[in-house]
Amino acid sequence: MKKINALLGVAGVNALEPEKAKNIGRFFEFLVLIALLVVFVQILSFYSGTFIDSNWMTNLIWLVFLTELVVNLYNVQNKKRYLVENWLNVLIVLAAFPAYDWGSDWVFIVRFLRLLLVVRFFSGFIKDVLTVLTKNRFGQILIASAFIILGSGAIFSYIEDRSLWDGIWYSLVTITTVGYGDVVPLSDSGRVFGVVLILFGVVFFSLVTANISAFLIGTEQRKLEKDILEYMKLTEKRLVYQQESNEKSVEKILVHMNNEVTNLKIELKEMQKENLKLLKQIHAKRHN
Repeated sequence: MKKINALLGVAGVNALEPEKAKNIGRFFEFLVLIALLVVFVQILSFYSGTFIDSNWMTNLIWLVFLTELVVNLYNVQNKKRYLVENWLNVLIVLAAFPAYDWGSDWVFIVRFLRLLLVVRFFSGFIKDVLTVLTKNRFGQILIASAFIILGSGAIFSYIEDRSLWDGIWYSLVTITTVGYGDVVPLSDSGRVFGVVLILFGVVFFSLVTANISAFLIGTEQRKLEKDILEYMKLTEKRLVYQQESNEKSVEKILVHMNNEVTNLKIELKEMQKENLKLLKQIHAKRHN
């Protein structure tokens, strides 16, 4: 997904950049996402015939994109990599410059280009969806459920003599426990089949909800475990630093004590020499 974002020119701040640059990049991603929402609303309102445009809004959106590009480019270390991986951002900033008059058609082409930046924001979401699908064989459960919905829809259409699409629609709203009531069984066989489908729907929907809940709880748990691990690593570093500091202090004290002992030994030897001299002098005086 990161390679695809880089090819599309919407990669954002690279994961190899410093933490400060990544944090600033995340902040601007939030602002750009709001700007993209405004662009999306403008495009929808244009095609619905209720388009209301204003120069200050367009200029403000352009300013958000320009600020993101300039600030991120200033904070990242590898500026060439950032420009290569975010070439679409550069193109949008240059092409949507307010002083240029490209005409209404080109303006909306540029706005559509802006919407490609949504890929950057939904790449992490897609990654989480894939994680959910691969965990506990959730993806296989959904595929099996799709077969069951199609099969039960075909059976319902046969029992009730309805179209296949009516059968699939009934099967879907029954299994998901929605039950709109626009398609209902009229025969006894259809009602019995509906009871079985309802019971299966309760089990299936509980299974889907449990998998999603387990993923959300697991995400929080993984974040907590990551925080604990980082705290333990930080504590370990502090203990290692403290141990090294204590060892250095003890080593200094030992060196100092060793020097003091050495000096004392020298002083004692000098004192012994002086005492011997005095004893010799006293002994010499007595003999004289």
